[in-house]
Amino acid sequence: MLGWSRWKAGRPSAALVALMIAGVTLWVVVSQETNKERSMTSQREEARASAVTTAELAKVSRTRVFFGHQSVGMNILEGASSVYAAYGLTAPPIGEGAVPGSEGGFIDHAFIGENGNPQLKIQDFAARLRAGLGERVDVAMMKLCYVDITSGTDVRAVFDAYRNAMAALRRDFPRVTFIHVTVPLTTQPGLLSTVKSLLTGSGGSAADNAARERFNALIRHEYAGDHVFDLAAAESTAPDGGRVAGTYDGQRYYGLYDGYAADPGHLNAEGAQVVAAAWLTTIAQASPR
Repeated sequence: MLGWSRWKAGRPSAALVALMIAGVTLWVVVSQETNKERSMTSQREEARASAVTTAELAKVSRTRVFFGHQSVGMNILEGASSVYAAYGLTAPPIGEGAVPGSEGGFIDHAFIGENGNPQLKIQDFAARLRAGLGERVDVAMMKLCYVDITSGTDVRAVFDAYRNAMAALRRDFPRVTFIHVTVPLTTQPGLLSTVKSLLTGSGGSAADNAARERFNALIRHEYAGDHVFDLAAAESTAPDGGRVAGTYDGQRYYGLYDGYAADPGHLNAEGAQVVAAAWLTTIAQASPR
């Protein structure tokens, strides 16, 4: 009887047992949800990378690439490494002054010109190719930034400068395949910036994206049937296939999808991977390797 009393006194109360069971149940549920989320994350990464095939990735790994850019370009390069990793593959060497990897290819890149000065970027890109890169690479491209084309930009003048420079480069480096890149976008303006734009008459990001669309339309038209990486289309197309779009002063324009945005103009990890997959496909299609 004494032993029973001692056991009973030391026995966990019903409330404590219930709490312990609830804790174990909660741990199991949380663990299942965590594993489920990890699985879903993995599936999303694979889905984002699926826009490019393993055969295309292998081709890029054999290709000598030069890419002139600024900050959004770094988002794309980081996304490229992520795409290879999603397939369990090793990316080709990526860096400034990159040398051939085991498959013979590389992605050499450089920060060309300065943001806000598209003419200087075009000149710098051409100068780098003429300084030796033109004899070293299979594929070359440059990317202007969203800050280079705004509502105050003479879009036609920038495009003419680009077209003339590219025509001269294609003449001087017939072995190089040039890829033409549309200008990246910014996110749609929120209510506050829209009101501010209306009050100041500046047009804000809607007017800027409309200017970018005018430039991009010129790129698409001039190089139709050639190698074009439509960065703007990749940025503005949501996972469900819909486009982020608007109308400004009677003109249709497109914007960066919020789900791909780290800030109004740069890409987050998901956006970088989506855009990079499309970019790598374009390189593979342009590659002679």
